[in-house]
Amino acid sequence: MTTIGAKLKKLREENGYSQRQIAEYLEIDQSNLSKIENDKRKLNLVVLDKICYLYNCTPNYLLGKTDEYHKPKISFKSGRDVDLSVIAKINQLSYHLSVLRRKEAKNYKINRPKLTINLKRQWGIDEYCPINVLTLIQQKIPNLTISFFPMKSSVSGCCFKNNIDSIILVNSIHSKGRQNFTLAHELYHLLDDDENFFICSEGFNEDVERKADEFASNFLMGELALNDFIESNNIECWTIEDVVKCEQYFGLSHTDFIRRLYRDELIDGSQFAEFSFDIIKQAANLGYDTSLYCPPKDREYLSVGHMIPLSNNAYENKLISKGRRKDILLDLFRDEIAY
Repeated sequence: MTTIGAKLKKLREENGYSQRQIAEYLEIDQSNLSKIENDKRKLNLVVLDKICYLYNCTPNYLLGKTDEYHKPKISFKSGRDVDLSVIAKINQLSYHLSVLRRKEAKNYKINRPKLTINLKRQWGIDEYCPINVLTLIQQKIPNLTISFFPMKSSVSGCCFKNNIDSIILVNSIHSKGRQNFTLAHELYHLLDDDENFFICSEGFNEDVERKADEFASNFLMGELALNDFIESNNIECWTIEDVVKCEQYFGLSHTDFIRRLYRDELIDGSQFAEFSFDIIKQAANLGYDTSLYCPPKDREYLSVGHMIPLSNNAYENKLISKGRRKDILLDLFRDEIAY
């Protein structure tokens, strides 16, 4: 009979995680994890729950009461410093969706928009105007839930979808501009036909990530809008004033914007270095609100979107208990409506 410790070690090794990574995620000493894996220390309920969400398994599987286990279909792209809390959160929320949707017909499928370069035009959005990307995709993507919470700094976000629902996770420690970019980047993954869904982070230049970055940059400010800004402001040589004015108007990530200008050969290496330095101070000295360059305080822990009314409706129709509704809303960081 396979012990709990042996199962935990097997799950960890199959997923390519080190003891250090798991111990960090569980918030315990690595020595304690080693004892658990060697059946010298028992699991407490808090650790058990966190392990179940990380590996998308049930307590009964870990306790040896069932052999049924379905490995999660989510993949991730991350640097060496993998954020396991993001994997656990997407598994947690997707599990809640499976509970809320268990009465749905198996062949039910929603129609999402097609991924094209003319997506904004299809949605009736003026190519030359800034967009509120958070509000826009909530309105245009059916059954979407967006959740903001702190992640490791190298991680930007994550997305998940099935035939009915979709989820976007966004790193709330990043600036408002970068969060806007992440939302647009994850929109690409949601609308792409690829069946793999990724936790996206810095340091990856694979083709699919490059395409998602290009889509996000152009979705927030297309080539026509950029050219119009250059013409309207008589820009022959970009200055920091021009950069700040443009990114403030379109709500852009500063880092992405100057990278785009450099990539398009609109600025040179020395300008790139100059514009990279202390953007908050430079924007403040130019008289601008600097909130674009800071994490939004009202989004540190926040979820918006379809899972909230879905949970309320399921409870009202007696499909889930009051306790289950509360658990879902708390996991969505909506304490104010959970009680």
